[in-house]
This record gives sequence, structure tokens and C-alpha cells, in this order.
Amino acid sequence: MSTAKYNYSDISEVRKVSDMHKSIQDISKIELHCHLDGSTSIALIKQLAAEQNITLKESYLLVSENCESLDEYLQCFDEILKVLQTKDSLKRAVVDVAQQASKDNVKYIEIRFAPLLHTEHDLSLADVLEAVEAGVQLATETMDIKINLLVCAMRQHEATVNEALFDYLAQRDSEVVRGIDFAGPESAFPPEDIRTTIQYGLDKGFNLTLHAGECGCMHNVMESIKLGAKRVGHGVAINENEAALQEIKRNNVMLEMCPKSNVQTKAIKDLTELNIPYLLEQDIPFIINTDNRTVTQTSLNEEYALLMKHQLISIEQIEFINLRAVQYAFLSDVEKENLKSVM
Repeated sequence: MSTAKYNYSDISEVRKVSDMHKSIQDISKIELHCHLDGSTSIALIKQLAAEQNITLKESYLLVSENCESLDEYLQCFDEILKVLQTKDSLKRAVVDVAQQASKDNVKYIEIRFAPLLHTEHDLSLADVLEAVEAGVQLATETMDIKINLLVCAMRQHEATVNEALFDYLAQRDSEVVRGIDFAGPESAFPPEDIRTTIQYGLDKGFNLTLHAGECGCMHNVMESIKLGAKRVGHGVAINENEAALQEIKRNNVMLEMCPKSNVQTKAIKDLTELNIPYLLEQDIPFIINTDNRTVTQTSLNEEYALLMKHQLISIEQIEFINLRAVQYAFLSDVEKENLKSVM
């Protein structure tokens, strides 16, 4: 990854315009932490349920206002996954999420998904990848957005299962699969417990982003960096520890922050704990994301609006962090230059 830095005062890079006339919608954005299942719209979920004759508990699709933990938050996915077990539903889900992102003026998105969670009925691993890749192709052909994929292994799965997943991905060598992640219950399966499997994926040549620090454990974030993560999903356990944040900066690792989701899972008590003014002042890489548009009931524009409402970020700074994020996308140098040209 290039270690080139954007200088916040460099007008040519930030392309300042009159802040009075620029809105959140106007800013071209990048989203690097968006889950396919948790972002499939309610409308499509209901449509798929009707087509497949599946009865859903609709109240389980959205996180409860009284959610007390990450584990409780994750229970929503069990209901959504019931309708995402066919090639047709997966293809349409990708297009659906891309449409939502496009409405937020997202120019580049990395959508992550766990293929093995879509093989509960008749689909093979190959079927799942084919369907999701077809969705990417259709979306990019019909919208002004570039899409790549991140494949999530599940922390709770046996090492042999995840290693077989990485073997298949390496053999398939998909043009749009750009990295791997480990999702699922972080506290029960911290990075050191899955170290061997993480290394197995790295040895296959995959870019690595890791969910870490979402359950209050700062050690998990630091361990993720040591294990080779180029980005950390959430990472909020370290956001008020200056020494840890400086370590993030030294290693040129980006934090994939998901504000509204982090409040819902009780990863943070309130938005000030994100420590965004310090991150900006110290040039510590981070980008704002939705995590799960439907489960969290959010959009990327809403995430930024929420931060602006609490005076944690300005329009100019939103533009800056999105431009800077190009350097941390899992893209080739040529692709990064092409992306910068449309930002």
C-alpha cells in the first residue's frame, strides 16, 4: 500500500469549494465497511420472502432500540439470511446495496459478505460467488459506482473450514474479490485465537481487514495490526488512547468507523468517544461507513449528518477524509489514480 499522505492544507488535493454551497450529498464518497446481508433493504427482503414463501419476524430485521451488546445486534442477521439462500436473491441484494450507496454519492464501495452463510440450502460456494459477482457486474454496468468485494470468514467456524474457503478463493482468483475479513463474535474469538487461520489467508496473498475493538478490547486492535491487518473494522476500543492511535498512524493502518452502529452495540456510549477531532488533528487515517444500512437503519449521508450535528466534523473535512481513503482501498495504483479522478 502506498504510504503517500494527503496534506490537509493542499487545496489541489482537497479541491475546496465554498462550504456554504456544498452539501454532504455533493461530496463523492468511499465506503469500505458495508455488509451485504445487513444492508439489503427492507423492501427487497420482504419481496424475496414473499417470492420464496418465507415468513419473517419483521421486528427482528432491525436492531432494537434497547440493544445491549454486539452479540444481540448480530442476531438480526439470522432472519435476513433466510431469504439470501438463492443465486437470484444474492445477485439482487448486491444491486440493491449498490443502489443505496449510489444515492449517497458513493463512487467506490467494498461490499463484504460471508459466502458460507449463504450455503444453508442448495447453493455451493461457487454458486454464491457467481451470484454475487454477477450482481457486481450488473450494478457497475447500470450505475456510476465501482464495486469490489471482501470475503468474510466467520470467527466461530473451524480453522479447516475457513482455510478451505481461502483455498477456494485463491483458486477462483476473482477480479472483484479484493480482500478478506474475519467477522462474528469478537470477544469469544479474539485475534490471537484465530492467528493461524489469519496467517493462512495472508499467505494466500489476500489483503486483510479485521473486525477488532468493537467489543471494548483495545488489545484486539493492537494484535490485529501485528497480524498484518491493513485496515481495522471499527477499532473504537482505542479511540481515546493516544498511544494506541499513534501506533495506528505509525503502521499506516486505517480505521473503518461506523458511528451509529457503534452506539447501538454499546461499543461506545456516545459519538464524542470516537474522538474524531483528535484523529483529524493528528492525521490518523479513518473513514466513515454504514456497517449495516438496514439493521442499523442508516445511510452514509445520515452518518455524516449525525457527526456534523454534533460538530465533530466539517464539510471540508468530510471531503478530505474521503479523498485520503483512496489510498487505503484495496485497489491497484492505476485503479486508485482512476478513482481519484472521479472524486
